[in-house]
Amino acid sequence: MKRVLKSLMVILIIILSFSFTKINYPLVIYDDLGRVINIQREPKRIVSLAPSSTEILFALNLNDKIVGVTDFCDYPKEAQNKEKVGGFSNPNIEKIVSLNPDLVILYKSFPKEIFNQLTQLLPNTNFVVLDPKNFEDVLNNILLLGKITNKEKQAQYIYSNIVRRLKTVERKLIPFRGKINVLFLLWNDPFISCSPSTFVGDLLKKLKVKNIVEKDTPEYPVLSVEYIIQKNPDIIIIGEMSGISIESIIKKPEFSSISAVKNKKIFYINDDLVFRPGPRLIEGLETLYKIIYESK
Repeated sequence: MKRVLKSLMVILIIILSFSFTKINYPLVIYDDLGRVINIQREPKRIVSLAPSSTEILFALNLNDKIVGVTDFCDYPKEAQNKEKVGGFSNPNIEKIVSLNPDLVILYKSFPKEIFNQLTQLLPNTNFVVLDPKNFEDVLNNILLLGKITNKEKQAQYIYSNIVRRLKTVERKLIPFRGKINVLFLLWNDPFISCSPSTFVGDLLKKLKVKNIVEKDTPEYPVLSVEYIIQKNPDIIIIGEMSGISIESIIKKPEFSSISAVKNKKIFYINDDLVFRPGPRLIEGLETLYKIIYESK
């Protein structure tokens, strides 16, 4: 009987999770800067000024509503066919204005001067600023954009799927007790890594490993060769776009005593999976798990 009741509860939860009604506009929301934004109607023309928000919008099935993206928005492949509005730090203001968007998604680090110009030139456009700090913030951003764009049901589906995959990784971690020292390298001249306050740092914390960078600031510290040797990482993970070759690390004489070098535990990872605060961050977590716990 208990099993039947439990099954009914699960079915009820699933039904409720998919029973969101259409959003009633106008809608009042708060963006990540705490600004109150009045969304008068469902957005029809969206410009995304960051690759990660572009990925979220496509995941929400808003392909037909996206009218402009940055030059760096390359995922999914459909994003490559969208109108380009320039780079992150130097967007083409005239181009954005000409697209006549009713919603612009951008990040806190977007140039403030350009932001002010855009808000003056597009007084009837909603500008939503995102500023995720960790994995959980990304999940909240997905829900927020789903609500704004009348894709709440799809957003909840994405959210639930990511949480389910996160729980799966967490269950796999239960048998592991010891701390593994990990070095994540972004650059090698000089050596630059990621602090615990970055997305990479947050993912490493979730995987119960010890980031050899212990301080939160600076977010991307320069590490001396002596520091790396002293911390003796068991695993070294290199961003694919860093330009660092595994061979160069192995052949560096000073690193010959490091465990990761002696045991050839040096791996690449697709940077976009661990640096873009979008739906693929969970894929980044799963990939890191395989590198750290399943690689031979």
